Amino acid sequence: MQIGLIGHGRWGTNIEKTLRSFDDVELLVIEKGAAVPGLDGVCVATPSATHAEIALPYIEKGIATFIEKPMTTSLTDAERVRAAAQKSGALVHVGHIHLYNPAFLKLIEILPQIGRVESVLSEGMNDKPRTDSSVLWDWLPHDLSMALLIFGTEPESVEACALGGALATSAIAKYQFGSATLLSLMSWQSPVKRTLMTIGGEKGSIIFDDTVAKKLILKIGEEISYPDYGNDMPLTLELRAFVDAIAQKSHDMRSLETGVTIVKLIAAAEEAAQHANTGVA
Repeated sequence: MQIGLIGHGRWGTNIEKTLRSFDDVELLVIEKGAAVPGLDGVCVATPSATHAEIALPYIEKGIATFIEKPMTTSLTDAERVRAAAQKSGALVHVGHIHLYNPAFLKLIEILPQIGRVESVLSEGMNDKPRTDSSVLWDWLPHDLSMALLIFGTEPESVEACALGGALATSAIAKYQFGSATLLSLMSWQSPVKRTLMTIGGEKGSIIFDDTVAKKLILKIGEEISYPDYGNDMPLTLELRAFVDAIAQKSHDMRSLETGVTIVKLIAAAEEAAQHANTGVA
C-alpha cells in the first residue's frame, strides 16, 4: 500500500525508517498539502500546532491518517478532526507511543499485583524545546495516555503551574482520579533525558524507566523483581498496527477519541497554569 509522510524532522525521520522496513508499504515523502493520487494512508509528523491544518484535507477525503502526538494543540482543532473523521469514515490514529511499548504493556499486565493504585508520579525531561507549543503539549500526551489506561477513567480535576512564559519550558500538573493522583513533572531544561514513572499501590509499587535496559521494577514488600517483556520497538508496533488497520479497512475510533480526551485534558492544564501564574482564582 502507498503511505505518505509529511514532516521530516527528528521523529519524522524515525517514522520514515520504520515504514521503509515494511515489505507491504511503499513510502512517499510528500510536501505539505501536496495532492498525491492513490494514497492509502498518510502520516503527519509536522510541528504540533500544524497537525490539524495538514491532516484535515486527507481526513476529509477519507484517507487513513496517523497524527503524531499531540493530535492538536487546541480542543477546537481536535473536535474539527473528530467531526471530519466521523463524516468521511476515515481512520485516524494518534501516536501515543507508550501504548505500544512492550514494557508499559507488561506493567499493565502486572498492575493488579500492587493492589489499588494510589498515586502515579511521572518525570519527563530533556533539552529539546519546541517553538510552537509549551512543554505541557510535549510531555503530557505520554503521561495522560498511560494514566488513562492505568486508572481506566478520566480525571476529575487538574491543577498546574508553569515557568518560562507563554511557551512554558518547565511545568507541574496534578490530575485527580478519585482518591488517586497523577503528578507530572516536565522540563526542557535537563541535559539528561528522563522518562520515569512510579506507580504506588496499596500492596507495592512499579517503576517504569524508559531510558535503561531493565525498564520495569516491581516491588512487593521487601521483594524486588524485574519483570520480562518483549523487545520489539514501540514505534514499529504502533506503525504496524496502523498499516494493518488500513489493510483491514478499520473504522475504529478509539485512538481518535483518546486523542481528543488528551487534548482536552492538556488544554485544561494550560488554563490552570495561566490562572496560577496570574493569581486569578
